[in-house]
Amino acid sequence: MRKVFKILFIILVSLSYNVMIIAQTAEGGGVYIKNNGKLVNSIVTENYAVTGFGIAGSSGDVINCTVNSNYYLKTAVIYPGDIYLDDGVVFTPKYDNNGELIFPDGYDASNVIGICFWSNTNNDFITGRSWFVAISEVSVPWCPNGLTNGSGYNPIDIPDLYNFPNAESALMDYDGKSNTQLIVDEPGFVQNPTQSYALTVDNCAAKYCYEYKKQAGEEAKWFLPSVGQLRRLENELTLVNLVLTKLGKTNISGEHWSSNEYSRQQAWTYNFPHTAKQPANVSKSASYKVRPISIIYQN
Repeated sequence: MRKVFKILFIILVSLSYNVMIIAQTAEGGGVYIKNNGKLVNSIVTENYAVTGFGIAGSSGDVINCTVNSNYYLKTAVIYPGDIYLDDGVVFTPKYDNNGELIFPDGYDASNVIGICFWSNTNNDFITGRSWFVAISEVSVPWCPNGLTNGSGYNPIDIPDLYNFPNAESALMDYDGKSNTQLIVDEPGFVQNPTQSYALTVDNCAAKYCYEYKKQAGEEAKWFLPSVGQLRRLENELTLVNLVLTKLGKTNISGEHWSSNEYSRQQAWTYNFPHTAKQPANVSKSASYKVRPISIIYQN
């Protein structure tokens, strides 16, 4: 049910130098040393492997080498359309002769919390292995009024949250997780239930996503996506909506909040499909659709 892949870069080295440093034993890495070979005066960096730390092999020597910034990958690959269950299990959907979803033993539709819409199969980003979108949505403002002088709408301009000046630049942002953290941690949004500007899941899109499926005492696993992440979602929208339909859930369409700011009073929305309406900067006080997304870093 799960797909498996491996990456292996192999260099066979046999030089007649003596050294006491032994290559790390593993299955992959940037260099694989075989038959007591030696790696000499080399830099091993920016490689990916199923296991290993840049250099691997059953026996061999490493002499005067720099080995850093190498990454290892686990073997299971998650693809768009795969289903994320509430206990962390991910499975590739299968269908019976009537087109109905077949769940693993012990699970049913009530256990589904997300659907994969992007997988880092080519290791293009070091921002997680897979991205998932929630199966449900709400409509809420981007944030409450914030600190107000008593007249008009005067929300907070999050100090460390970059204000994107146009849609083209906003589409380059893929870090909704950090954006969300900045919003919910903003000191100006005083966490006081007696104040109208305190953040709640009903008046702040980021807060709703931050609290989505969060258990007491654990770190938030869901966040308000950036414009760039919403664009990635659209790339797989047909597949994601197919799974949502099979689950009896609302399809993704229309205007959605992103975690990107435009100004103190405006933030960016993304419309599905974007051909109907480009990303737009609109008042933070307006209620638009919100779909949390989550990252799986390893699997």
